[in-house]
Amino acid sequence: MNVTLVAKRYGKALFEVAQGHSLLPQVGADLQLVSESLANKDIANWLSHPATLAESKKAIITQNFPSIQTITKNFLFLLVDEGRENELTGIASEYRRLALEASGMAEAIVTTASPMQNNEKAELVQTFAEMIGKKLVIQEQVDSNILGGVVVQVGDRLYDGSLKTKLLRFQERLNA
Repeated sequence: MNVTLVAKRYGKALFEVAQGHSLLPQVGADLQLVSESLANKDIANWLSHPATLAESKKAIITQNFPSIQTITKNFLFLLVDEGRENELTGIASEYRRLALEASGMAEAIVTTASPMQNNEKAELVQTFAEMIGKKLVIQEQVDSNILGGVVVQVGDRLYDGSLKTKLLRFQERLNA
């Protein structure tokens, strides 16, 4: 996911406030709950529509998420006041990245041609943990277009061990 500069700033600000109140996991869970709930395009469009009054948006947030932390609720209200509701997914992503980093972990997007077995996941996590010096939390994706092998993205780094890429490199060497 491409996180905007605005989302990074808001995500960092929320992270710092939550860390200062020792509420990192709780606020993270709140953001995930709200982000997943707002994944519905109709609701997201309604919330980000300029004709929808800010007070209506705040009432919906209060009504639908009564159990979220006060910090999270106030943050969501701030997004509504600033007209930044459409940045919530990116903010949640940046917050998660910072929270994982603070605990010595990193998120990796792992793409394979077919679903991985548990032992393969464990081996991959161990191998990359040694390479980057952090424990990995993996998000698995299946894409048959890579033909075989694995593509691992950790932050800005991309480790491409896919069969498709190896075949393309081989073809380039033959054509050179």
